Amino acid sequence: MIPVLLLLLSVVLFRIAPSLAGADAVRAMAGWSPLMALALCGSAFFPRRWALAAGLAAVVIPHFVINLIQGYPLWHADVVALAAVVLVVSALGAAVGKKAPVAVFLGASLLSTVLFHLVTNTVSFFTVPGYPPSPAGWLQAQTTGLPQYSPQTWVFSAKQLVGDLLFTLTFVLACRPLHSPDPAAIPARA
Repeated sequence: MIPVLLLLLSVVLFRIAPSLAGADAVRAMAGWSPLMALALCGSAFFPRRWALAAGLAAVVIPHFVINLIQGYPLWHADVVALAAVVLVVSALGAAVGKKAPVAVFLGASLLSTVLFHLVTNTVSFFTVPGYPPSPAGWLQAQTTGLPQYSPQTWVFSAKQLVGDLLFTLTFVLACRPLHSPDPAAIPARA
């Protein structure tokens, strides 16, 4: 029960609360999100029927709440791309499994951050006006982004990488006791 509450609380605190606090809070918290860690660890530790639903709900519900708060359209291509990334990361978490070493989870978290960065910024390149329709425009989407948006893309992704690694580590440590072997079943050393 504690891991589920930890996951839900982190989604509310790091995804929805900054939007309620205003533009400065949104800029300060940009990139700090438990979404990729939730998708990765949720599919590794939760029962199969909850794993996918938890990751997708953590994407879709805050997306609609945040867009309502900020006055943005409720639906656009970004949410489809984000949901697709969450599905892939969830599959990665299921493949990793709950018994994998922490280092494997952290490596999978790094991979999920890179996937998120490449996919979502490529979608922005194609859907957000302002990028030149060229390889240089795509590179701009992957590195600096458009000048009117803050922080720059690479800063957002660097913060996201740190956040993903910390959230993944927190979730793994919170969920592990639920799945650790019974100490009585471990043979004593001679």
